Amino acid sequence: MTLDFLSYLLLAASTLCTIGFTQSLSREDDVVPRIVFDYNNTDRPVKHFHRDGVRNYTKLLLSPEHGLLYVGAKDAIFSLDVFNIAPNEFKNEVIWEVPEQKRNECHFKGKSLSSDCFNYIKILLQVNSTHVYVCGTYAFSPTCAYIHIANFSLEKSRFGNLLTEDGKGRCPFDPTYKSTAIMVDGALYAGTVSNFQGNEPIISRSLGNKPPLKTENSLNWLQDPSFVGSEFIQEGVSAKNSDSDDGKVYFFFSETGKEFDFFENTIVSRIAQICTGDIGGERVLQKRWTTFLKAQLSCSLPDDGFPFNVIQDMFVLSTRKGDWENITFYGVFTSQWYKGGAASSAVCAYSMEDMKKAFNGRYMEVNRETQQWYPYNHVVPEPRPGACITNIARAMNINSSFQMPDKVLNFAKDHFLMEEIVRSQPLLMKKHMKYIQITVDRVQTISGYYDVLFLGTENGILHKAINVNHKVHIIEEITVFAEPQPVQNLILDSKQGMLYASSYSGVVQLPVSNCNIYLSCGECVLARDPYCAWDGNMCRDMRGLQLELHWKQDIERGRPEQQCQQHDSSSLGPRALQPSRTTSCETITVRPNSFRVLSCKVQSNLATRTWTHNGAAVDDSFMVLPDGGIIATAEPLGVYECWAIEEDFWLLVANYCIRLDGSPEATTLHASRKSIQGLNDGPGPREKGIIINPLSSESRFPQLTSGKTYWTEFVVVSVVFGLTLAVSSLVFLYRNRDKMKSLIKDGECSNIQQKKQRKIEIPHESLPLNGNPVQVVASEHHKGYQSLNDNHICSTPVLENAVSDKDSGYPESPNNQMNQKNLYVEISAHCTQPRVRIGSEIKDSVV
Repeated sequence: MTLDFLSYLLLAASTLCTIGFTQSLSREDDVVPRIVFDYNNTDRPVKHFHRDGVRNYTKLLLSPEHGLLYVGAKDAIFSLDVFNIAPNEFKNEVIWEVPEQKRNECHFKGKSLSSDCFNYIKILLQVNSTHVYVCGTYAFSPTCAYIHIANFSLEKSRFGNLLTEDGKGRCPFDPTYKSTAIMVDGALYAGTVSNFQGNEPIISRSLGNKPPLKTENSLNWLQDPSFVGSEFIQEGVSAKNSDSDDGKVYFFFSETGKEFDFFENTIVSRIAQICTGDIGGERVLQKRWTTFLKAQLSCSLPDDGFPFNVIQDMFVLSTRKGDWENITFYGVFTSQWYKGGAASSAVCAYSMEDMKKAFNGRYMEVNRETQQWYPYNHVVPEPRPGACITNIARAMNINSSFQMPDKVLNFAKDHFLMEEIVRSQPLLMKKHMKYIQITVDRVQTISGYYDVLFLGTENGILHKAINVNHKVHIIEEITVFAEPQPVQNLILDSKQGMLYASSYSGVVQLPVSNCNIYLSCGECVLARDPYCAWDGNMCRDMRGLQLELHWKQDIERGRPEQQCQQHDSSSLGPRALQPSRTTSCETITVRPNSFRVLSCKVQSNLATRTWTHNGAAVDDSFMVLPDGGIIATAEPLGVYECWAIEEDFWLLVANYCIRLDGSPEATTLHASRKSIQGLNDGPGPREKGIIINPLSSESRFPQLTSGKTYWTEFVVVSVVFGLTLAVSSLVFLYRNRDKMKSLIKDGECSNIQQKKQRKIEIPHESLPLNGNPVQVVASEHHKGYQSLNDNHICSTPVLENAVSDKDSGYPESPNNQMNQKNLYVEISAHCTQPRVRIGSEIKDSVV
């Protein structure tokens, strides 16, 4: 048998086993990305930036008016030209390292010199058109400074000293701690921790002209929070709201839910609000927030209520400036529990109306003795506690929080939690993947507006998805980093159509659209990409173009038969749509009695493969592999075509023309077979049977004279027979396991060698109770006790009295020298119960 054919046999056997194993597994109901691009795939170009020797690119700040991207990393800040992203290419850089003395102090406090005692940039915000505000951990001693944009350098005093500020309460000590900060009208609103141990969470306001405020730690307004984001929303006068205020800053975080009385700490997601016009109270809540309120965010499955209770990121999508009532909140969540043994993520959306309803609802109150939370059902003082200064308050001559009555502030101090839960159901649930970042772009298409979601995972993967009718379709998956690492930041430049992502190793830039990979109308429509449309000649990016009604696009369903009018020239299906472009036939040579594996790589994961041979669909006589490839042999030859079918659209993916190898060795082999075939076809009775080519050293396996091979059937029968035999053997052994154990035990006991006997003389009473002497006579028939059969003991050979009385280990007494019995005991490691002979009597006992 030749080596090639042996390989074919092994490949076929493994294929059948793989198919059977795959079919036995239950298919999970999970959203699959339509197209997957590996790292550095030429079909999805991605630009990379990194600086040699610099790690942890933790913060990004985009300046569209200057065409710059500011990057905060470990001990450095960079200014990048958005039109020239490349490794080690930057316009300016600022090196902001920690002095050696500070590093030593950090190490003295118990921190690591190799990982902790550096300056990790945690805040990078633009204050105005001339300066950028930057804060870093600075070796567990938070410090802030200003960068002058013109020369991109840290601001210094007139004496040349670096102008810095204390960053406590603004920037975290620990570089791994999650924090957030936002700049509103020159004031910094931050959510972080205020001490070295990290156990004093705080939401504070600093800088600017307004007085600094913070949360009250003694009141437990925050319970070990993990901040993920913040957003400023100016809530002005609208058709639904005739009242106006100064605006609110919303904070998004997860914390321990003290209102739940469970055995373990339950994590809940929160949204908290504060008013930018808050200046604290006069007597109560001095230098503290008077408008702090928080509510729970819920993202759970509709069928069983499984909660995704840990928020990872939140993006606030505003359609246009001033339209605050139509704002949509997109959040990504995970769960502290596992469903089905696998980690999963969910994307939920909330409306501004849902948020307002929660903060305008009932308050929760805590019982100080039992620490139980209950809804507050009594009269609420006026003006409403925790609310901003509105027209209702102004009508009561209350123009600031400083003029609030004490009873209102005392109520707000103890009633900061809302009863109403902001609920939502997942638009997208992804198993075996953890989303940690999200950004959203609202795109105008021919049929309306759609929200495109860009999701970053913990292993360096980006998902581009679209929200259609409260369901998410994943358009593509892109691996943007060479090594698996979390996507720490996502920033979208809608005007330029660029997306930026950062992680430990660097920063990447990639376009939001990738329309040029779709070469036909059907492919362009099937993509369901809001950025792309078919204009009659090509699939083009519509951003910034005047939309034409004759352009083809179907975001809702992606059905090309309604958009792409083509003639049906295929006989493979009644509604088959074939693209006008064709794939050239790739010539493949096959040597006689060998095979070639023809690959079929389909771009879309939602498409199915179909192979044809000489225009007809292949049958069971062809071996199709699980990866979509097919095995081609020298017989039969012809044209193999692989088609990708998706929504009745047929796309030719691969086209192979199989030719017989024309080398001299292959020709000689083929000719010898023809000669032998001719001998069998000659005059005389024809013998049907096996033909062996004696001239070939490569092909020494039997062939049928008819040319028909049954190797597929042979492999199937062999595999089924082997599996049946193995299962039958296991069932037989399992049912007879008790008998097998007994046989093994008996065999061990019958084959052991006799152990050395011990003679033990035990004195007996010389006279019975009646005083008459009794003579003990050994019975001869007791000596052959080998014939005794006991299922619970081991048989023992006859023991002779080989040990004399003098060898006894027990001393003789004058009272028992006359009547004694010799005790013989056989001890064996394999017998659970020893045999004992007292003189001529046999006893089964335990010594």
